[in-house]
Amino acid sequence: MPLPLRWQDSANWLWRSEEASPQLLKLARRAPASDGFWWGIQQLFGFDRWRTPEALARLPSTLPSRLPLSPLPMTFIGRLGNAPLWSLPWCSATPPPMNEALAARLGAQLARLHRQALPGFGHPASDVFPLSSWPRRARQFVETHPNRGWLAELPSWPLPSKAVWSLPDLRSDQFLAGVQEWRWSDWEALVWAPLEWDLCLLELVLESRAQRDAFVAAYRRHHAIPDLSGYRPGMRSLALLLALHGERATTRTLHHPCWLKD
Repeated sequence: MPLPLRWQDSANWLWRSEEASPQLLKLARRAPASDGFWWGIQQLFGFDRWRTPEALARLPSTLPSRLPLSPLPMTFIGRLGNAPLWSLPWCSATPPPMNEALAARLGAQLARLHRQALPGFGHPASDVFPLSSWPRRARQFVETHPNRGWLAELPSWPLPSKAVWSLPDLRSDQFLAGVQEWRWSDWEALVWAPLEWDLCLLELVLESRAQRDAFVAAYRRHHAIPDLSGYRPGMRSLALLLALHGERATTRTLHHPCWLKD
């Protein structure tokens, strides 16, 4: 049974199988050559899910154990035409709105993911680059981006403190809120990225002080929040060019409240 596309530029076609234990079938719809987000992920992090579909399905087993939002397992089935096809278990749950409960869970989730420093930024199934090369790579990405004109000026990228697991397209609808547990349903864009990048992206999904307080309370049980003031302009410029919050979302991205400034 085909499922409707959630967005005009949705990255996948989706079906629900009709069987006793239904599966969600996910067929890659947009490749880097035809999708600005996936092209950007390839240019910035060296990752192309079309090239490594089997390795992508193994990612959940490499994540830290006992995550508050555990990822749904994904199985690589094969290719339909040239496009990768995966399956996931069907869950009777709905994407939660961005609220205090989800903010608290994200605080615990990121704290768990940020515990370990990774070897560099990039992707474990593709290329991994030394963290020292991040400022140069980020600058080159912006300088050569076809939408460079969205930025009034070129920001700077200080050297990050460490690399961690990060989901660039973080939104509340990447998760499912069930009766017994919440699950991480859409994690295929996971990369290894600077800690400060991940926190700057998280900041962009917070919508209120109450959500900020819920996230900070959960995160600070395990880690201090670093000073993001020097990193924020550069990280937000990357988010803008990746269109993480829509095309030309300058105000939404560059001028979003700095919730993690304290």
